[in-house]
Amino acid sequence: MAGEAASVKACLPESADFYVRGRVMRLTSELKSQGVLLLLAMLTLCSLATHPLFAADIPADDAVPFTIESPFAWNRTDRYVPPDFDSFFPDDIEGGKQLDLLLEGKLQVTGIDARLALIRRGLRHCTKHRTTLLGQVGNQYIWNRKQQDPRAIELMYHASASDDSGVAHYAMYHGPTVVSNRSANLVRMLMDKYPSLDAQMQQRIAWGMQTYGDKEQTRKLLLGLLSDYQRLNDSTIGAALETYQAVFKADPPEVSRFNDVGLWVIVFHRSDVSATHPRAAEILREMVAKPLRGQEEMLLEFVTRVNEGQETAVVLLKGLKARQLLVDYLEKRNYTELDFNELFSARVLQERRLQEFARFLPEGAPASRLPAYTRPPADETYAYRAPEFVAPDYQSYFADDVQAGRKLDELFENRGKLELSDRELLEAFRRGLRHSSSPNTMFGWISGALGWPRDPRLTEIFYQALDPKGPEDVRKAALYFGFGLGTDKTSNVLRALFDVYMAPPFDDTTNRNMRSRILWSVRDHEDDKYYLSTLFAEALSEHAKLSDVALQQADSAYKQLTGEDPPNAKEFSSRGVYLVMFGCESTSTIPASKQYISQRLGDSPHLLTKKFREEKGEVSVMVLVRGTAGLKWMIHKLQEQPALPIYFAGLLTPELIEKGDHLQEFKKYLPVEPPGKN
Repeated sequence: MAGEAASVKACLPESADFYVRGRVMRLTSELKSQGVLLLLAMLTLCSLATHPLFAADIPADDAVPFTIESPFAWNRTDRYVPPDFDSFFPDDIEGGKQLDLLLEGKLQVTGIDARLALIRRGLRHCTKHRTTLLGQVGNQYIWNRKQQDPRAIELMYHASASDDSGVAHYAMYHGPTVVSNRSANLVRMLMDKYPSLDAQMQQRIAWGMQTYGDKEQTRKLLLGLLSDYQRLNDSTIGAALETYQAVFKADPPEVSRFNDVGLWVIVFHRSDVSATHPRAAEILREMVAKPLRGQEEMLLEFVTRVNEGQETAVVLLKGLKARQLLVDYLEKRNYTELDFNELFSARVLQERRLQEFARFLPEGAPASRLPAYTRPPADETYAYRAPEFVAPDYQSYFADDVQAGRKLDELFENRGKLELSDRELLEAFRRGLRHSSSPNTMFGWISGALGWPRDPRLTEIFYQALDPKGPEDVRKAALYFGFGLGTDKTSNVLRALFDVYMAPPFDDTTNRNMRSRILWSVRDHEDDKYYLSTLFAEALSEHAKLSDVALQQADSAYKQLTGEDPPNAKEFSSRGVYLVMFGCESTSTIPASKQYISQRLGDSPHLLTKKFREEKGEVSVMVLVRGTAGLKWMIHKLQEQPALPIYFAGLLTPELIEKGDHLQEFKKYLPVEPPGKN
C-alpha cells in the first residue's frame, strides 16, 4: 500500500487545499465505495501497468491468419531487413472490421498469437483509434515488461514505417525505442529513421538506450554500425554519432574518421545583440568565421533569423570536425547561447523556416511545408511586450469579417498546397479567426504551420486571444499552443495569464485543464514563478473582493508557486466551506459512528455539520468545516492513529452539489456572493 500511496500522491496537484482531488462525477449512497473507486481510478492513471487490452480468452470459431512468426526482421542476424509497413500489414478490409469488433468487445480471440495476428491483419482498415491501439500493444507486451514479446516487437517495428505519422509515432514510441534486448537490425533501423524524427523522439531513442537493456551491448551495436560507415549514408552515420554521444556522454573511438561526415545545423544567438542592432548579422557572422579560418569551405550557408526579438544565426556546416570547432568556440563565448545543434535532414525544413537550405537536401527529399520567412518589421509594436501593461482585446484585434472566416477555413483545407509567406498567413489568420468554423483547430494549425523561428506577430495573436472577455475555447487554445513550458513570457504575458487564471468559470474542468496548465507553464522559470506569485499575493491582499471559489484558487496558486502559505493567510482562513468525506471502519452502525466521531473530533468552531451514511454494515461520514483552517484541522484529526480513510476533501461548490444526490441539503451552507465578485 505504501507504493500505491506514493502513486496517488504523484498524481495529485501540489495544492494544500485538497487531500484527495478528483472529478466527482456521481455521488451515491455507496460513499465508501465511491472513495475507493476514486483512489483506484487515480492509481490506474498513474500506473505504468495496463489492464489487458482484450476481453477474456474465448476460442474463436475460425483461425486468424497472418500469425507473426520467426524469423523476425528486427532481430535476424543474416542480413538487414528494414521495416516495411506495406508488405507486413495486408490490405484487408474484412480484417479491419473484425479488429473494430474486437475493440468494441463484440469479438473475443484466444491467445497472444491470434490477437497480434488480428491486429496485423486489420490495422490498415481499423477505424477505432489505431494510435491508441498501438500504444496499448506496446504497454502490454513491450514497455517495462521483463519478458518482452518478440512478436509484438516485430509488429511495432513494421508499423513504425507507416505513412500515417500518428501510427508511425505511436509504434516507434511504444515499441523499438524501449526494447531491452536490442539487435543490430533494430539499432540500424533506429539510426536510419533518426534524421526524419522530431527532436523529442530522437531524445527518446537515447533515453531508451540509457534506461533499458545492457548498455555495453548497446555500445557494441552502435560501434559495430559505425565500423561499417563506408557502406552507410551520411545521415545514418550522423545519427549514430549523435546517439552515441547522447547515451555515453563521449565521442566514439577514432572519431576523426568522421571529420567530413554529415551536414550539421548550428543555431545560436547573443543575449547582448538584439534584432535592432545595426551590425547584428555581421557580428554573428564574424563569430562563425573565427574558428573556421582556413577551413571556410566547410561553411555551406549562413543566414540570420529574428527569434523572440533576438538576432539569431543559422549555420550549415559540412563535417563533424567543423561542427565541433564551432560549437567549442561558441561555448566559451560570453552572452552566447546555442539554440540548436543537430544533424541536417529534410525534417529540419519541416520544422524550421530555412528554405535557403533546401538545395543541400538529397534529390527527391520532401519539400518544406512551411511558408516563406519574412523578417518582422523592426518598428512594429506589440501589446505583449509594451512597456506598460496593455490588456488583450479579442474584439478589437480579430476582425469581424465573415468572408475572411470562410477564406481561413479554405486555407486550412488546402494547407498542404499553400504558397503564402508567413506575413500573409498570419494576416489571414487574424482576419478570419472570429468567423472560422473551427477556431480551436486553427490555433493548433498556425502554431505548427510557422515552425521556427517564433514570429512576434504569432505571439501577438496568441496574446490577444487570451482576453478573458473572449470565447473560452479560444482562450484555452491560445494558452495551450502559445504559452507552454519553455516559452519566453514577458511581464505582460504573465499578467494576462494571471487574469485568465482569475476569470470565471471556476468549474472543475477549467481548473484542471486551464489553471493547472498556467502554473505548469512557468514551472521551470524562477523569475516567472516569482512574478506570477506577486500578482496572486496582491489579489489575496484584497481577498474581500474575491468570491470563495476565486479566493481558494488564488490561495492554491500562490502555494504551488512558492511552496508557502500567503503572507496574510490567517486573514481569510475561515472563508469558504469545505467538504471532507471519509470512512469510519471501526463501527458498523450510525449511532456507534456518531458517538465515535463526536469523541474523536470533540467540539470545535471549525465544524459546521456532519452527515452519516450506512450501507451494508459500513459507515461513511461527510463533514462540513469552515475555511482552510478548518480543513487543515480536520485532515490532522483524521490522520491521527488509528487513521481514517479520506475519500475527498475540497471546497463545497454549486457544481459539486449538483453532482451528488446526497449533498443537496448542504446547499444552504453555500455563501450568497454579492455582484461584482469573481
